[in-house]
This record gives sequence, C-alpha cells and structure tokens, in this order.
Amino acid sequence: MTSHNPDSLPTPSDPTGPCPWCGRISNFAKRQQSQSLTELHNAAVGSYPDLRVSVLHCAGCDKGTAVITNNSGTGVMWWPAPGAGILDSQVDKGVASAYDEGMKCLSMGAYRSAAVMFRSALHLYVKDRGSLAAQGERHLKVALKHMKNDGVLHGSLWDWADRLNQLGNEGAHPEDYDDITQAEAEGLSKFVRQLIRLEYEMPAQLLRDQGLLQEVEDQQPSSSHGDSTSVRV
Repeated sequence: MTSHNPDSLPTPSDPTGPCPWCGRISNFAKRQQSQSLTELHNAAVGSYPDLRVSVLHCAGCDKGTAVITNNSGTGVMWWPAPGAGILDSQVDKGVASAYDEGMKCLSMGAYRSAAVMFRSALHLYVKDRGSLAAQGERHLKVALKHMKNDGVLHGSLWDWADRLNQLGNEGAHPEDYDDITQAEAEGLSKFVRQLIRLEYEMPAQLLRDQGLLQEVEDQQPSSSHGDSTSVRV
C-alpha cells in the first residue's frame, strides 16, 4: 500500500502534497487517463510505458498540474514548476526570480543549474538586505560573514548559507567539484524558501496584521508572482 507524504509533490500514486499554483497542501484528482510519452521494449513482455504524463487537479484551487512519472510511478518532472508564483509580493523581485528559476531547474532534474540559481538568490538577498560593507564585497562568503557579524543574518542560518554558497560554486564549476546530488539541490531549495519566509514574508505579514503595510496596485506589467505592488508603511 502506497503511503501518502504531504510534503512531497503529487503523483498519481500519491495524490497529496503542495500545489504548484496555490502553494497549499492539498489532495489531487486525476480526471482523465494518463498518456504514454515513451516506451521500453522487452523480448519477453513486449512494449510497456516508460514515461507517462498525468494531469492532477488541486482540490483547493482546481488548477491542473502536469506530472511526468517513470515506469515505477516516481515523479520526474512537474509543470508548473513547484514554488513558482506563490511568494509574497514583498519578496525582493530579484530574489524571487532566482528562486523560481532554481525551482524550475530542480523540477527538471537539472541539479547543478538549480544550485547555481539558489546561490544567485542568496547573492541578491545580500544586495537587497546587506550593509554597505556586505553589498560592496566581491566574494559572497565574505559578504555573508559581514551580515552575520552585523546581526542581519541570524547565526542559525550562517552554516546553511555558507553551504549554499559552496554548492552554488560547485554547480557553476563542475570541473573542479563533485556533482550536485538531488538531495543536495532539494536541501538548498528548502533553505532558500525558509530564508525568504523569515526575511521577507513573516515581517510583511506582521506589518499587515498591525495595519502598517498598505499595498496598492502598480500600473507596471505584473511579474511572474502576480500583481506588482508599491508599499506604504
């Protein structure tokens, strides 16, 4: 019997998990038959599906997510990419864009590229929230040390941030380092998401709850995260 894991992305055999559209943990329904994309051939049993695509609909927002699974039922790709479009509007646009691109790479199994983009998100976070010394530092590791010493980067996040910087370098220079594993790339995605939540989303929500954050529509074209906003505090 297949156990359901609400923290993993949905598949036909485990139709629970986070929705790439609305971000909620949800149940998913498959409303039509899966389609075979590729086949394997075996002299004893003949041809059988290798990769299949299914569309699963979120019980919350009712939007469909395309899921590609292999012949063991394991998910190998999702569209839209998990994490895209569900960040708070107060997240720095550069940080959000790099995180989303990293999640797209992760959903396609491009783990080195994902590590590079998650490192880029961290670099853009430094440029957005770091001191002048941190922003002016050429090397990310030294810039992060400035933020740690300044009290901007919480000590509990330092080791993670330093590890992210190292793995991002490995992704950008694979000839000098080992390959990035799926587990490492997924771990980096969780760290960057937690950093975004702690540094941007929770402070913004606190201001909203206190009535100190007013968002109004901007006339500029919207980003991949929905509506663009200007803020009055």
